[in-house]
Amino acid sequence: MGVGSTEGYVYAFSRPECRSFRGFCVMILDKDSHFMEIALQEAMKGYGRTSPNPRVGAVITREGRELARGYHRAYGEPHAEVDALSKISADEAKGATLYVNLEPCCHHGKTPPCTWAVIKAGIGRVVYGMADTNAMVDGKGLNELRDAGIEVEGPVLEEDSIELNRGYLKYRRSNKPWVLLKFAQTIDGRIAASTGDARWISSDASLELAHQLRAESDAILVGINTALQDDPELTVRRVPGCNPYRVVLDPTLKISPDAKIFKADTKPVYIATQPYPPQDKAEQLTAKGAEFIWLPPGVKGTLDLDALLTELGQKGIHYLLVEGGGNVLSSFIQRKLCDEIVVVTAPKILGGDGIPCIAPMGITKVANAVQFEVIKREEYGPDLAVWYRPRND
Repeated sequence: MGVGSTEGYVYAFSRPECRSFRGFCVMILDKDSHFMEIALQEAMKGYGRTSPNPRVGAVITREGRELARGYHRAYGEPHAEVDALSKISADEAKGATLYVNLEPCCHHGKTPPCTWAVIKAGIGRVVYGMADTNAMVDGKGLNELRDAGIEVEGPVLEEDSIELNRGYLKYRRSNKPWVLLKFAQTIDGRIAASTGDARWISSDASLELAHQLRAESDAILVGINTALQDDPELTVRRVPGCNPYRVVLDPTLKISPDAKIFKADTKPVYIATQPYPPQDKAEQLTAKGAEFIWLPPGVKGTLDLDALLTELGQKGIHYLLVEGGGNVLSSFIQRKLCDEIVVVTAPKILGGDGIPCIAPMGITKVANAVQFEVIKREEYGPDLAVWYRPRND
């Protein structure tokens, strides 16, 4: 959401409760909401780097004037509050207001508690976006600040704060990552021609979106058919960002040790497969940087995807992007394991002999269709991208 100001008012675009201003959708924001919006924007800079920690940004102000900003850059590095405090003097911090989109932590992890740093700095007021559902925090951080005589207010922009850390919150509930399915299709729902050719269904602008989604994810997953057909790198190239972990569903260990996926960078490639594969093949892949996730078989020779999500969660992966192919997408949908879908539709038609985007799911009645609701729509060049989430009713 864009934020700006005109004639002394702070405004934000794209909110349902907004007003009209010179043809734009405009909402008047109060001071606390304005600075919390900036904290959220700072937090977004940590996309793809902070897990298993949350995405957090912070802003320090005095009398409505911004003094410093900070964010959690990567797991193991200073948290947002400490990052912001490091940019101002001790005198500036005393009595100032701190805005942070998540309740400050009050426990030792890779770094000391943020509450200690806030109290020691002499911050006078803390405005938070949402409480932290981590059992080690969960209100304790806010109470620690109050006990130190700091004024605490919030939540402010709570829905936005929850959305930003949806993967972190899901992991706290289930120990599993947020699962985003993404695919590009033609108007008639095809992801490739009958020959398997899929380059390129979508536009350059849509390819940038695909790489942005990769940059925002901790890991990206494809099935073995996609790995063999496309020989993808599964890296971030068209936008700034770090490469996610790569995951390949390969029940019978068909992937080649010479696949491009092993040449991209130094991060391990997770190969999800059944136990006791051919030892020589396993050794070849291990030498290339593969790490194995041993899974029990699922339905009709597939792998147990629910068990896979648990394993990935234990590895600190909170955001998983699934790029296909059709069998993998249908498996996640059928088993109700996806949290969100992004569908990019290109203004092209391949016809009935093209490969469908979703493999058969055995549904014989429209009444039994898996239902979703539209979250947002955006145009990317000639293509239309639509975000969906499962309906809960």
